[in-house]
Amino acid sequence: MTDWLQILSYLLMAIGLVGTFAPLVPGAGLIWLGALLWAWADGFQRVGWPTLLVLFLFVLLSLAVDALLTAFGARRGGASWQGLLLGALGAVVGFFVFQFIGAVVGGLAALLLWEARRHGGDWGRATRAGVGAVLGYLVSAAVRFLLGLFMEAIFLWQAWL
Repeated sequence: MTDWLQILSYLLMAIGLVGTFAPLVPGAGLIWLGALLWAWADGFQRVGWPTLLVLFLFVLLSLAVDALLTAFGARRGGASWQGLLLGALGAVVGFFVFQFIGAVVGGLAALLLWEARRHGGDWGRATRAGVGAVLGYLVSAAVRFLLGLFMEAIFLWQAWL
């Protein structure tokens, strides 16, 4: 039974690492759940609660990086806080309608429409805000991926050394 649980945990961690790039997928959270499952299957012998706590702090850091860098990019592009909130809402709605691509399209569309409306139909200003949001998201995805790699390196260090 523990072999299957450990295989499932490796699968969760691999999906989590890929999920660090996808919008609205808790990649770091899946990595942490995989580590928790592996530790449980091992009886917490090699990976204990201190390691799981450190990995959980990486999950929190990943969530903060995602929100802050995307918002920072959009704000640098001229987006308003209302545009950011509507973009986030559009991403959630888009995710439930068309999964990952829907999250990207829904979030960007909501942000662009709000910013164009806010600036009296100036699509140039709206586009700058959208480009800023996309660039911020791409930077946050790269940072989240690196955090995921660190999480998996810490797990492997504890599990196998």
